[in-house]
Amino acid sequence: MKILYRWLLLAWMIGYGCVSLDPEIPDGFSSYQKGGMPKASIQVWKLFSYHAVMKMDLMTTGDRKLTDVRFCFSETNPLPDTTDWVQDVFSQYKPEQAELSLSLSDLEPATNYYCRLYIANADSGSYTNSVVFSTKVPSNNTSWESVAAIPWTEEHFAAGFQFGDRYFALSSNYAVAGGNSIIEYLPDSDEWVKRSLLPFGCRANLVAVAAAGKGYAGLGDKEVLNEEGHFQYLFQQDWWCYDPVTNGWERKADIPASTTALMAAFSVEDKIYVVTSNDFWNTTPMQVWMYDTKQDSWSRKRDFPGDKLQHAASFVIDNRAFVFTGTTNHIIEGGNVETNKLEYTTHVWEYEADSDTWHRKGGFKGGGRELMVATACGGKGYAGFGFKPVTDTYQVAVVDWWMYSPDQDQWKRRSVLTEWFAMRPSFAFTLKENVYIGSSMGGVWKYVE
Repeated sequence: MKILYRWLLLAWMIGYGCVSLDPEIPDGFSSYQKGGMPKASIQVWKLFSYHAVMKMDLMTTGDRKLTDVRFCFSETNPLPDTTDWVQDVFSQYKPEQAELSLSLSDLEPATNYYCRLYIANADSGSYTNSVVFSTKVPSNNTSWESVAAIPWTEEHFAAGFQFGDRYFALSSNYAVAGGNSIIEYLPDSDEWVKRSLLPFGCRANLVAVAAAGKGYAGLGDKEVLNEEGHFQYLFQQDWWCYDPVTNGWERKADIPASTTALMAAFSVEDKIYVVTSNDFWNTTPMQVWMYDTKQDSWSRKRDFPGDKLQHAASFVIDNRAFVFTGTTNHIIEGGNVETNKLEYTTHVWEYEADSDTWHRKGGFKGGGRELMVATACGGKGYAGFGFKPVTDTYQVAVVDWWMYSPDQDQWKRRSVLTEWFAMRPSFAFTLKENVYIGSSMGGVWKYVE
């Protein structure tokens, strides 16, 4: 008899342990047997590139009413559960109407999704079988509208800044006399208007940021002819302020640092932040310098804690600054510049201005690349294009466009644009809740998803 009791105790422990450790059953449900298990089924009703419509049939057993219905879905988990992406379905459930519909938005095109329902009554909880569906491949260029050309005839060094519903592009070209100008884009008529000449002449890697209702520009590199008859670039430290009301420029305090290896420049409220280094091919950290527009002064903040970067992209969403992608140096110990290699990163960092701290986020899903264009609109970040490597010495222009949700730390592919020439330089901006991209050869396109 003792042996029988031991076997019964062991069987009870094994059975209890299996239920308790089952990863598909949320805490609080220790048995499927009480009152009958609720059931449901999922049917894929309509599929589009960026959203899908699902139909669901819910069934109860006996007099046990449903207490919870959640739609779980995932790109990677074949058996999605409540730890994946979840949408509440119970709020629209009515006992007399078993069939429900659910619209899933912000999906990625040409992507497989796994989904199933979690349903529960007062006693039991269970999952339905998993269903897989694939969103449609978007038609090329259907999310974009060509709206204007850019009055530049050759490749320029360019940058831009915006405040309110006004965007200004700064063009800089060594080869064109008088080509160093600032032009404003008029979204109502889709045309550019020349405003003034740049007071500092031509610059490569020009920096331009808006803050406190004015535009700030300068830094970068100036091309000079040395004694040997060769052109070389010398970093510049001058800083200028543009007033859109008076259409005038004013010289401000120089930055007390080299900006040869520029990582990013952005503004948070009335402060401007420049992340830079004096040389890309060494191990010195990327410095963070803050410009106070009220005090006309620069102050050094904590160094950037990540890998050394250049040609990264950035946007600011509700005073949250994000810096992502770009190239990093891969310095071989004991080697030289010729033996070092570039690495294209997918890194994403958020800068918290109040605490002067950087936070590593999830990586960019589109793969490592540099020189992306980026802007923010409606609480989301938008970025894309740029250049990615094919070999160590060859790279190609990328044609995809992505949306970033900061609270979820999620990137979703939104569209492609094959007709736009993403030649250097290129830029992105937002006016009147519309997103635009522009390049010297591809013109201006409006995002119209």
